[in-house]
Order: sequence, then structure tokens, then C-alpha cells
Amino acid sequence: MKAPKVLIVATEFPPGPGGIGTHAWQAARWLREYGWQVRVRACQDYASREEAEIFRRDAGFEIRSLTGARMPGVRLPYLACGLWRDISAWRPDVVLATGRNAVLAAGAAARGNTRLAAVAHGTEILTGGPLRKATLRAFRAADLVVAVSGFTAGMLAECGVMRERIAVVPNGADEEAFRPASEEEASAIRREMGLGSGASILTVGHVTERKGQWVVARALGEVARQIPDVEYWLVGLPTERERVEREAREAGVANRVRFHGRLPQGDLVKVMQACDVFAMTSVMTASGDYEGYGIAVLEAALCGKPAVVSDCGGLPEAVDDGETGLVVREKDAAATARALIRLLVDGAMRRRMGERARVAALEEGTWRARMREYDSLLRSLAGVA
Repeated sequence: MKAPKVLIVATEFPPGPGGIGTHAWQAARWLREYGWQVRVRACQDYASREEAEIFRRDAGFEIRSLTGARMPGVRLPYLACGLWRDISAWRPDVVLATGRNAVLAAGAAARGNTRLAAVAHGTEILTGGPLRKATLRAFRAADLVVAVSGFTAGMLAECGVMRERIAVVPNGADEEAFRPASEEEASAIRREMGLGSGASILTVGHVTERKGQWVVARALGEVARQIPDVEYWLVGLPTERERVEREAREAGVANRVRFHGRLPQGDLVKVMQACDVFAMTSVMTASGDYEGYGIAVLEAALCGKPAVVSDCGGLPEAVDDGETGLVVREKDAAATARALIRLLVDGAMRRRMGERARVAALEEGTWRARMREYDSLLRSLAGVA
């Protein structure tokens, strides 16, 4: 029997950063492992042309870069026409679209030609300005909508997507890449990368209002009063660095904040292994942008690190409050400080929660396991064995 075909369309893709891109890459990687013929049409705008070409060459399946796929409405007809030609020529059994513009373009191209599965991360539902209504229509018209959290599934239902068409499959993490380090290894990493030797808090993600690094910076003043050697490490594009620095100055801890920018995956893993506590204090913005789930929380868990997360969107679903991490109220710097201090001061509790976080992630939070669920859903949708 011929292997079924899946065309994956995404607004982000490695080697650039981003949760949507990570999700799309893992879908392509594992669906191929599970017997699918895979082709990818995706935006690689956050990487250099040379980096993108090397990645495409080594991927093991066809990737065609969609230049400007993150751009708004004016690009969508062009993208949809290109996808329609791909679908007509290759005839995939199902199209898997992830990211707002990918869902819009693939929805138009797939209609009447093949089955469409649309992934909802969260950002697409309440944001989008003039494209919001069109985006919701595309989700309503999809044959299957995969929500990355229960929170996102509820938002979709409130916006008119039929509940029977919604499946919840949380994001995962790569257990082959992310693993714990011993105390000796962690110390060596700190020396190698020029990291401080004191207590450390890490956030990984694009430095923006939504990711909430500014909340940790605001909380850091109280943390430093009890733990003077504490440092806050930020990994990710520093788009709103000035706001974080301003919060740190006002809290009297400007010298405690370290921006590391984008890091290659190997160095990212090392920083996660070397930190003490992971923090993701995302917020819902005025435009309705929120955290759909929180892949980096699971990556940190696989490194044996507990997390302090806000109760924003689907983020609390990435931890078991009190067991693998602590959940605090969104935008609450005082509560964030208390949670961070609690984990940094109590080493036994921190290690216990970190160990539980790793076990939980290995049991049900790996991409291997999550994409097995996708495999089953897509085979059922396409009507293939």
C-alpha cells in the first residue's frame, strides 16, 4: 500500500526560532517516521538564506520556502495560488496548516481538493485585525482543528468552531536534544559560556510584551533582596529589550539581567541545563494575543528544571501546579517573586519538582508521543490505514 501524503504549510520553520516553526518541523519529522510522504511549504524568514538552504538540503524531505508568508493580506492570494498548484500536482491526502496566514491560504487552496487540518496555537483566534473574521471562517471550514491546549479549544468553540471538529493535542518537546546535566556539567557550562555562578532564572522566547519577561524583571528586585547573587538570563530575539531594561532599572537590578539573544540549539540546551529555575510569565495583550501552550516549559522540564508560569491562556496546562512547577497570577510581579524565591531558596524542593517535571514530560510530553496522536487523527481524516 502506498504511503499517505501530507502537505505541511507553516508561517514559521527552522532554522529560525518560533514555536509554530518548531511544531511544524516536528510534525514533518515524525509523520515521515510514521509512514507518511511529507512535503513542506513554509516561511523561513528568520534565518539567513544560507542557513535556510542548508536546512532544506539536510531535512530528508522536500521543503519549499514561502518568502513573506508572515506578511498580511496582500500576500495571501499569491500564497493560495501557489498552494493550489502544489495540491493539484501532488494530490496530498491531507494538508496540515499551522499559523494564521498558512491556515488562510491553505484553506482557500484545499477547498474541494483535499482534506484540511488546521492547527490553532492561540494567537490566531483573537488577533489579526481585519483578517480576524476571515481567519475564524477558515477554522470553521476546516475538516479538523487541532488545538494545542484545552484553553485554545474553548476559545475556538466560543468563536463558532464545531466542538466535534476540535481535537486537543498539546505541544511537545524533543527528549533527544533536551536532557539533564550533572552539577559538575552545569558548572562547566557556566564557565564555558561566561554565565554567572550564582542563582539563575531563565526565560526562552522572543522578548515581547506577550512573553512577559518584563514581569520577571519587575519581580527581580524583591528576589535580589533575598538572593543577592541572582541573575536573570534571557534567550531570544530582544525586540523589546528596552522595556525589560527599564523595569530592571526601576527595580534596582539592572546589573542582574543578561540578554543572550538567539542561540543555536546546542547552546540553548546548555543554558537550560545550567539554570536553576525556568520562568515563563506570559500575558494576554490588549490585542488578544496570548500563550497557547509553552513548548519551552517542556524543554526545560526535560532538562530537569521546574518552571514558574503565569495563568495566561494554555500556559498553566504545561505544568502540574505544586508538583512540576508553580502557577502565578498573570502580571503579578509580587506573586512571581514569591514563587521564584521559594524555588531558589529551597534546593531540595527545586530538585524534586525538576525530577517530577522530567518524568512527566518523558511520559506524555515528547514530540514522539504527540505526533503519534497527529498520525492517528490525520489517518482518520484522510481515510487511510
